[in-house]
Parts: sequence; C-alpha cells; structure tokens
Amino acid sequence: MATSSITHNFFITDPKAVERFVQALEESEEEAKHRKPVEPVGRELTEPQELAAFAARIKTQLREEGKL
Repeated sequence: MATSSITHNFFITDPKAVERFVQALEESEEEAKHRKPVEPVGRELTEPQELAAFAARIKTQLREEGKL
C-alpha cells in the first residue's frame, strides 16, 4: 500500500462501519504484537560480478520459460 494514501482524509458516517473499522485496527494491532520477524531468504549482492552473474542467470531462465 502506498504510504501517501494514509495521509488522505476520509469520512465514515455509518455507525456500523465505524465499529468495523475500529475493530479492524484493533485486530491489526493485536496481531502485530505476536508477529515474529521474518529471516531474510538470501543475502544482498554487492559485488558487480555477482550482480552480473545473477542477472545473466535470471535472463537465461526467462528465455527458457518463453517470457523474454
């Protein structure tokens, strides 16, 4: 979700919709308390040779799949 979208004003006039919105916020907050951080799957590629090899491998894979 774009972060700029949270700065826009919006109005909820239906009391039931207000209750649902507040409940969703509370559930989200509660769920976030119990969420564990996810370990990264890989590592950051910083060497130009590594980046070039990775890009070549992806390009080959896309060609084989007919997507390039």
